[in-house]
Amino acid sequence: MEELSAVVLLQRILDDALVRGASDVHLRLTDGLLHAAFRVDGVIEPFLTVPDQAGTVIRRVKALSRMDVSESRLPQDGAFSWHGQASETEAEIDCDVRAAVVPMLGGEAAVLRLFAHSKSVVQTLVQLGMTTPEYQLVKRMLFRHSGLILVAGTTGSGKTTTLYAMLRELSEVGRRVVSIEDPVEIPMADWQQMEVRERIGVTFETGLRALLRQDPDVIMIGEIRDEQTAHVAVRAALTGHLVLSTTHARDIVGAAARLVDFGIARQLLAEVLLGVVVQELDRSRVASQLLTAVDARAMTRHASFAVLEMTTELSSLIAADVPWGTVRARVSKPQPGIVAAHGVSDLDGRGR
Repeated sequence: MEELSAVVLLQRILDDALVRGASDVHLRLTDGLLHAAFRVDGVIEPFLTVPDQAGTVIRRVKALSRMDVSESRLPQDGAFSWHGQASETEAEIDCDVRAAVVPMLGGEAAVLRLFAHSKSVVQTLVQLGMTTPEYQLVKRMLFRHSGLILVAGTTGSGKTTTLYAMLRELSEVGRRVVSIEDPVEIPMADWQQMEVRERIGVTFETGLRALLRQDPDVIMIGEIRDEQTAHVAVRAALTGHLVLSTTHARDIVGAAARLVDFGIARQLLAEVLLGVVVQELDRSRVASQLLTAVDARAMTRHASFAVLEMTTELSSLIAADVPWGTVRARVSKPQPGIVAAHGVSDLDGRGR
């Protein structure tokens, strides 16, 4: 009966997360209580708090993810597929779930990243909220034959959605596009997609090396998250490939600094980086949609963009052996919706 209750409760949590369009589910145990919360449009929203003395729901997550259910002292990662139902009148929704469980003070905590299989057509950059000047600047970078373009933003801001829109632009003009993702969020027929499977040795690094032998023009990396992947990505960009990826940063300086932290020489980065698209979720438009939306999953996530293209001046600043704070002081950060058409503008007091 106890396990049955855990099955029913987890089903309710995941089904409600799909209805609300959540990107992540947070589960944590404290003093015998299970706290569940959703990340919706980048914001954490509490969902429910119920007694769970033995941690049965998190144990259920571990069992589905093929983790060691008896091990509660070490962090564990896993994944499973979920057939959810948004309502009693709708058909089931297929969803891939990536789970991470860690021991915390008071009990274990789990974060479930949700990847609902969408049948919707990938939107264009303009439909996502990009202005015409911003789009023209991005298009100019996309049709370079080699180099690195980064999409930067916070968790849940829609970085991968923007990458998909860029890939569609490139595939429509005959460029050979391949991607490596963890996991594949939307299966696409327009380009080839590889999924990371770390348990059998298919990491971003090994997958990227394999894709380089597939004669690609464009390579999309879901995220540059370690030193090895960063070096392979930069090497690919230097050898005649256009590489697109995401990073957690708030401006072009932060994106550049993150790659340098992974061991990329600043001079090399200055040579290979074409530009950065910084985006934030447009919460005012999301709020207005919530007033009229019947189904939260059908809502369009609009973003505010700042497009920054590499220039000779910015390249010199990145390559120079000066603190990043000095570089940031010379580059004013455009506000969302404003295009930095020349990458660098005069310091006008808005730089942060």
